Amino acid sequence: MFIFSRKKITDQNNESIQELEDIVQTLDKDGSGRIRILDLEAALQRIDDDNRSKAERKTQVKKFIRSLKPKGDRIDGHKFLQIMLERQKQLKLSFEEIDLNKDGIVDPVELAKAFSRLKIVLKKKDLMKIIEVLDRDKDFHITFSEWQTYFRFAPSTELEASLRSWRRGVQLDTINEQQMPNSYTEKERENGFYARHFIAGALSGMISRTVTAPLDRLKIYMQAMGKRKLLNTATTLYGEGGGGIRGVRSFWRGNGIAVFKMTPEMALRQGVFETFRELRGDYDEIIVSPVTNKELFGLGCLSGFIAQTCIYPLEVLKTQAAMRTTGQYKSIIDLIRKLHQSEGWKVFYRGYLANSLGVLPAVGIDFALYEYLRRVYREKVTSLEEPNIWILTVISNISALAAMYASYPLYLIRTRQQYQIVPENMFEMMGKIWRIDGWRGFYFGSLPNLIKVLPASTVAYLTFEYFSGLLDIDG
Repeated sequence: MFIFSRKKITDQNNESIQELEDIVQTLDKDGSGRIRILDLEAALQRIDDDNRSKAERKTQVKKFIRSLKPKGDRIDGHKFLQIMLERQKQLKLSFEEIDLNKDGIVDPVELAKAFSRLKIVLKKKDLMKIIEVLDRDKDFHITFSEWQTYFRFAPSTELEASLRSWRRGVQLDTINEQQMPNSYTEKERENGFYARHFIAGALSGMISRTVTAPLDRLKIYMQAMGKRKLLNTATTLYGEGGGGIRGVRSFWRGNGIAVFKMTPEMALRQGVFETFRELRGDYDEIIVSPVTNKELFGLGCLSGFIAQTCIYPLEVLKTQAAMRTTGQYKSIIDLIRKLHQSEGWKVFYRGYLANSLGVLPAVGIDFALYEYLRRVYREKVTSLEEPNIWILTVISNISALAAMYASYPLYLIRTRQQYQIVPENMFEMMGKIWRIDGWRGFYFGSLPNLIKVLPASTVAYLTFEYFSGLLDIDG
């Protein structure tokens, strides 16, 4: 029969561990020491912090149990309790790291200083809301018991990871090429978190784009040729590709360049963004954010412009590769050579003005709407707890779709200028589209872009979660 060491628990003088021991003893009905995972999950959800919604408690407990890597449908009760004891020690260390005067409580100033040391974006009103979430007895002081109750099933017990749970979530690039760079702390860059996070994002983006490449090629073709019907366009591309398996494969034309350009573009954006942050300098105030949302938006736009300027020739090559007919070019090198022969190096910047003009409203609407929806969700639904990645993906898609439709006419003009044989300037092309097709002409190809939202988001989410686990991003 499985026997728990109550003496050890008593010595620890920890009601939380005793509560967990009682649960394990109750669930260990046959005395084998192994308990069903489903029963443990249900019990832990019932005792978890009641400040969270039921869905949030369920998600956190499930993720925590998975992190223990149990074998089969049962888990060893004694091992579980030992893990929880170790987590208690780690949480105690993180709590003491914040408790600067060592009086056993954390006040608002001490918590603010902890955020400031990590250079985590935080405003005073958000700090007070965080205090309210953690402070169960509403005395504006956080005890270790309150700290432990809130974080006992968190992905990590380390201080930085715990505080990072309140930060801006990951926004996966699933719809447009516009994405605000993430803001990383110095410690995150030093310990390799940034590199692992970057690799996971790049790999998930590549896989997501490859899966949805046929829809992207349909979009480009409809933009460039002014096609109205999705199925007719798909039939045309299938037939031109030679039918059969070759016709199916033709839907991935241009995907190689699209995937290749992702990594340098992401690296340039993040690198330029971080460089400007360093040049700008950080404030020394305890509570004021080192980088405000307005500054974040400005730096994001600036880094986007610079990155786009550097990789823009790859945008032109992607469009040309997607539009090429069977046998038109022997290779990418042949494509580059023939384009250069037609107009010289300036051919690789066709449509640059329209693209640049489209960046500002795209990034602005995307960033502003994303932040607004995330803030509303946190305040109205989760009591300041960050939305899970599924909710963040939905919010990201809504904001990205709004940004896409606002800037889509300029991106359509960009695509046509990239492909056109006889160059026209942006204003000539706008007038021509309006005369022939009216306002609808500016949205040719938007349907396949809309259709790809769900599969792109799903694939990006699943692959990012997979690579996050593989690269130990949460740990």
